[in-house]
Amino acid sequence: MLLRSCKIEAPDLAPVFPKPPAVSLKAADAQAADDDDDEEDDAEEEDEEDRPPSGFVSPGLGSCIAISGTVNAGLQRDDYRANASARATGLVPQNATSFPLSTTFRIESGQSLANGQYLAAAFEFSFDTNSEGGNDITIGEASVTLGAFSAGLASSRFDFWAGDEFAFIARIPSRTVALIGYERPLTDTISLSLSAEDVAADQRIPQASAGRRVPDGVARLVYEGDELTVHGAVALREVPRIGAASLSGRAAIIGATWEGDLLDKSFTLSGQIAGAVNAAPYIGSQLDRRTALPFLSGDQTSRGWSGVVSLGWEWTDEWSSNAYISRYMLTLPRVGDATGQVRIDRLAANVIWKPVKGLRLGLEGSVAWQRIDITGLALAAGLSGRQSSAQLFIERVF
Repeated sequence: MLLRSCKIEAPDLAPVFPKPPAVSLKAADAQAADDDDDEEDDAEEEDEEDRPPSGFVSPGLGSCIAISGTVNAGLQRDDYRANASARATGLVPQNATSFPLSTTFRIESGQSLANGQYLAAAFEFSFDTNSEGGNDITIGEASVTLGAFSAGLASSRFDFWAGDEFAFIARIPSRTVALIGYERPLTDTISLSLSAEDVAADQRIPQASAGRRVPDGVARLVYEGDELTVHGAVALREVPRIGAASLSGRAAIIGATWEGDLLDKSFTLSGQIAGAVNAAPYIGSQLDRRTALPFLSGDQTSRGWSGVVSLGWEWTDEWSSNAYISRYMLTLPRVGDATGQVRIDRLAANVIWKPVKGLRLGLEGSVAWQRIDITGLALAAGLSGRQSSAQLFIERVF
């Protein structure tokens, strides 16, 4: 049997508060003309990444199945600078040259059931080379969606800025969590999401405390316009303590993305700021959390915030550049008799060439200034300093 092609594209759910129909025929005609022009422009300018995944209809099941992935290989150089007291601890990493290789596979399926509900499933995993030359296997997603409900491993509903344009993905503030969620559009431009999440499912987040606790609660509102997207979310969590009552943790985030044209060139300006009290896993990037969270003990309180601003510029159809700057700040009010502090600043930029669809070649640089001031801990002194990284990479999307 010949396989039939298809596209995985979930139908839009009806808004809770639908927009009233237009009453002016003249306005309706003008809107229809604008819609036709927009559709033509979208057909011409639509990027490969924005299109719904293409797949095949599975024989006997009737569901659409799509398989995709990326392969990223490169040459990377890391240099570390630290003062004499930090190097005396012997914990400052050595300068190194590596050849990172990352491969990601994603399998998606979707079908409309007899009752009108849309059922979708996604499974994504990646292989990454580690410092010992072996492979680390990470599950990025394993979720099922039925209508407005979803469950499984997926990206946290709290997160906003994804940093997809950068190769140093570990510098990006994203989390994979176990969740049960509900998402529904309130209007044509505003959607609401409610979810129960467990950040302990993320293999890349160190667990600062042990003990049984309830899942975190996350509520999110998103506005999506033609040029502007605004994201706001709050999270509540229980933090168990050893031999004491649990702490109440809370976090909030607001982010925005603006896409526009300047001097006949397309640009994307994006950013976010997040704050947390006793909820450190909700701020910072993967590397920030990997550095700071081990200093949290079972009875440790924390306060912190993180922010990032990025700019992407399309010079031509083939050439583009991106840059971002971020700051991470975590204060530990009780470390002995002193207050501890972790501060990490990052700056990164790249230049990307896309000669054909699905192929990217780029050069990226990153600088991080790391200051950890925790009295009596040699580990903290050894992690303070500056790290400079540069990577030449090639990425193929299939």
